[in-house]
Amino acid sequence: MIEPLHIFKPSLRAFGLRCLALFLFTYVMLTPAWPYIGGVAAFVTSVCLSLIYMFVLDDFTDWMRHRNATWTLTPSALIYENPTEDIMPHTLPLTEITAIKRRFFWSLILRLSNGQAITMTYIDKPAQIRTQIQNAMKTATYT
Repeated sequence: MIEPLHIFKPSLRAFGLRCLALFLFTYVMLTPAWPYIGGVAAFVTSVCLSLIYMFVLDDFTDWMRHRNATWTLTPSALIYENPTEDIMPHTLPLTEITAIKRRFFWSLILRLSNGQAITMTYIDKPAQIRTQIQNAMKTATYT
């Protein structure tokens, strides 16, 4: 059995940050309407639009689907497992990862050598996780 270097799980905090960012974006976009509808109405409208996005457009369902997933970093691979999905654990060799980009404050995009991209969603502290994966990639390259 290979000893994991790190285990990453989706974070409720990351989901909350995403919802807060959506609310703030909506609220700021309504600023031109403030003189006409008022600040309180703009606030209430932003809350309602954020809730609609969260529940009607399945952001909450997406969170529920990914909340039990794990990304296990080993010295040679990144392994994705999710007990709520009907797929086997997916092993991604670290040598196949060509780039790692942070996406906002809640996810990472892994670029692969075959042109595909994989998203690690709802993770807490993506910059720190990116550094950990990059360090493991350097170690995997030299061994």
